[in-house]
Amino acid sequence: MGIVARQSIKGSIFSYLGAFIGFVNTIFIVTALMDSEIYGLLGVIVEAGTLLGSFSMMGIGSAGIKFFPFFKSADGKHNGFFFYLLAIPLIGVALFFSLAVIFKAPIISYFSEHASLFVDYFWWIFPLAFFFAYQSVFATYSNVLMRVVVPRFVQEVLVRVLNMAIFVLFGFNIISLQWLVALQVMVYAAAMLVNLFYLSRINKLSLEHDVSFVSPELRKQIARYSCYTLLAVIGSGIMIKIDTFMVGGMLGLSQLGIYRVALFMGVIVEIPSRSLFAIAQPIASEAIKNNNVHALSDLLKKVSINLLLIGTAIFLLLYINRYDIFAIMPNGEYYATGQNVMIFIALANLINITFMFNLYILQLSRYYLYYLPFLLLLTLVGILGNYYLLPVLGITGGALSKLITYAFVSTVLTLFVYWKMKIHPFTIKHLYMVLILVGGIAVDYVLPVFSNPIADGIYRTLLIGGTGAVLVYRLKISPDANQIADNILRKIKLNK
Repeated sequence: MGIVARQSIKGSIFSYLGAFIGFVNTIFIVTALMDSEIYGLLGVIVEAGTLLGSFSMMGIGSAGIKFFPFFKSADGKHNGFFFYLLAIPLIGVALFFSLAVIFKAPIISYFSEHASLFVDYFWWIFPLAFFFAYQSVFATYSNVLMRVVVPRFVQEVLVRVLNMAIFVLFGFNIISLQWLVALQVMVYAAAMLVNLFYLSRINKLSLEHDVSFVSPELRKQIARYSCYTLLAVIGSGIMIKIDTFMVGGMLGLSQLGIYRVALFMGVIVEIPSRSLFAIAQPIASEAIKNNNVHALSDLLKKVSINLLLIGTAIFLLLYINRYDIFAIMPNGEYYATGQNVMIFIALANLINITFMFNLYILQLSRYYLYYLPFLLLLTLVGILGNYYLLPVLGITGGALSKLITYAFVSTVLTLFVYWKMKIHPFTIKHLYMVLILVGGIAVDYVLPVFSNPIADGIYRTLLIGGTGAVLVYRLKISPDANQIADNILRKIKLNK
């Protein structure tokens, strides 16, 4: 995939480094030093703030990627593109911050019974939302310039390192709960400023703009697309985060804390998609603009199979070590109630990353208007799933609801994109990967269990992971993965 492979691999290095830091942070620091109720509180604040920040962007993230080719210029100023990226979210900040204040009473009422601690920190979601919105704006500008590595470092590594630092300070009683919340918000302020500084180093940031450059027709297209995308962001944001809010509101912050620990481990599966989607979106936008269906189809298949390959490897790593992870975790017996949550979330994300590039293609195409009705239906499925499953299955119900919703999302989107655009992600290699996944689970089932969790995890990982890697290489599942493996083997031979 050329630049896609290079940039995504570089970005993925930071993504995996961030995942490792997050793993250490969540598994060994949070569970050892922080009460699950406090961790649940931070979860509600961060999720509410990032959701509000996403709304405040007014759809400029996807709109910026779609319409940047129309603004692109050789002088690096891109006809005032940066000015519009800054200005439009200010409208969103004024609008959605006002709505959040207006609806404060019902929000507080929902959380007051089982998550009353959140009520005391409600106002902190507003500065967090502002910082997150502009952190995302600056990352969007970097993405369209095909420079995703540093924003990926900021989001995946810097934020987690800073979080680790403040968690340790709180765990050793160096800072109070009030300072913990305040510094959590400041983490996003730091991320925003670093992204802005990076942009100033790679591009001529200018607020100069010529209103006449944006023709009435282009302005109409951007406004309509942004408004519709905003509705889609609202729907998708609710769909993605509804489990956090409903677990916190219906089961309490302590249960949410356990859920978040398991959720983090399950979310590791989708980490590789972040860099790949970020760099592949502008390429898809260019292909759609040029009506190059062949290039778009090829891109969809490559993105899908590469993410299925990496996602399957991570899912198997979590699945075969599911008992060992909680055995080595501080207070593991307490958090082990989230074991099934981890597996269901991981499987949901594996399905999601394999097929979700259909979503980006649909959003960037002329069929984007069809996306919203599906999304609203899927949001309803997620809400109903949590409403009925949480009281029966507890936190496992929240994870199962997400799995059902993501499976439904993927099926509907894939069928719709094929119907409208005659492209799909499927190849015979997808079937090979499913068989490898099922085979890995079957082998894990019959393997003997060692009493030492570290030794048990190592031998299972080496045996199942090594066999899977050989099969992937021999079956040539991914030309990109085989090329990387060949380069490594060649260097090993030269060093002998």
